[in-house]
Order: sequence, then structure tokens, then C-alpha cells
Amino acid sequence: MIRTDEFYREGYSVEILNVLEREFSQNQYINRIDRERIVNETSLTSRQVKYWFQNRRVSEKKLMRRRLSK
Repeated sequence: MIRTDEFYREGYSVEILNVLEREFSQNQYINRIDRERIVNETSLTSRQVKYWFQNRRVSEKKLMRRRLSK
């Protein structure tokens, strides 16, 4: 996709990130029931929550690799 003036990315609010990080600290893999609960708590879609968890797991893996290499 080509980015234009009409397309831009906005970060999530602190409140939404707190909800997502809280859930991630309890369980790195989200099930359908918990995902729907998060959707109801936030203004995110089910797909956004699913992808956030996928990306967060990758970030965690990279962070662990850096810690082990030091």
C-alpha cells in the first residue's frame, strides 16, 4: 500500500496500551473470549487486538535475544 496524505498511522492511547499490556502479562496468547472482552473494553477491532498480540510476541522475542547476547 502506498502511503498518501489521506493514510496515516496513529498510535494507541495510554489507556488502551495499559489494557493490552495487562492482558499480555497474564497470557501471551489471546483466546477468542478474552479478545472479545478487550474489544468491548477498548475501541479496537478484533483484528487489531489479534495483530497487536502477534507483534508484541515478536517484540518480546527480540528483547529476550538482546538480553541473552549481552
